[in-house]
Amino acid sequence: MSDTIIPGNRTTRDGRYLLWFLFSIPALYLLAGTFWYVAQWDIPGLQKFGTLRWSGIVSCLFLILCLLATPLALATKGGFRWLRVNRRYLGVASFCYAVLHLFFWLIWIRDAHFFLRSFIRPEIVTGWIAFFIMIPLAWTSTDAAVRRMGPKWKALQRWVYPAAVLTFLHWITTAESLQRYAEPLVLSAPLIALSVWRFGLRKRNG
Repeated sequence: MSDTIIPGNRTTRDGRYLLWFLFSIPALYLLAGTFWYVAQWDIPGLQKFGTLRWSGIVSCLFLILCLLATPLALATKGGFRWLRVNRRYLGVASFCYAVLHLFFWLIWIRDAHFFLRSFIRPEIVTGWIAFFIMIPLAWTSTDAAVRRMGPKWKALQRWVYPAAVLTFLHWITTAESLQRYAEPLVLSAPLIALSVWRFGLRKRNG
């Protein structure tokens, strides 16, 4: 999930293993907490633990970091190399946490009628559409897929932008309090500001 490949700047195999271990820590924490509360049959405790909320936030944070790579590089004249090198991994991590978010949501609803109605509820259908867009993006984020698809890969990966907009809408419309409304606005503010700046830069240079 990126819009540019940087030749010669790939993370080493050992570096990838460490990166994915670090990326997996929030998931391991959420899963361990879930199993602990379920084993204790402590449903109120599980609700307060916030698996659904935090899996969604972590997914969004990875997506924000992925999308920040290009505008930050432009704004700093080539800085933030780590983000640029690893943005595909950040995008895949965002999708993996979206899968975990969906898994927790399916556990909580346990209602076929509610599940079917989710496809016509605006605050949930935005999440569904974003999720379905991200599936081919994550699937084609391997080196082999990049080589096989050639220039078409870059065009496909640009679908991450509408997916990000839909994710933001899903995030903010499912907020349940003023604090929860503030979370997507505050956490997305750097990306929104840099994206507006990048768009203005393109307009001036175009």
